[in-house]
Amino acid sequence: MTDKKNKQPFYLIDTDADFYRPLGVRLAICISVACWAAIEIYNGDGFWGVLSGAAALYCVYALFLSYNPPPKVEAPVRPADDDEEEPEAETPKEKEEDEPPKAS
Repeated sequence: MTDKKNKQPFYLIDTDADFYRPLGVRLAICISVACWAAIEIYNGDGFWGVLSGAAALYCVYALFLSYNPPPKVEAPVRPADDDEEEPEAETPKEKEEDEPPKAS
């Protein structure tokens, strides 16, 4: 049997996800669900209109009224490895050996 104290709470919209951070995404979700409710009511489907209207109100509540953006997590900076050797610059003598002989 699982311990209920360690169980995560169930949310319809997990606002801790970075997906919901941009304002445009949250607006698009709320507007699309509200349009869905309006279309259902316009077509005379009262049950689906009320159901989708309640979903739109929940979206507004979860994504605007009680929204607390998650803290930004920056990627850790990886220190440079001292073991990696950088390619050495060619010496002038090596450059002369690589060049073809000059015609006189």
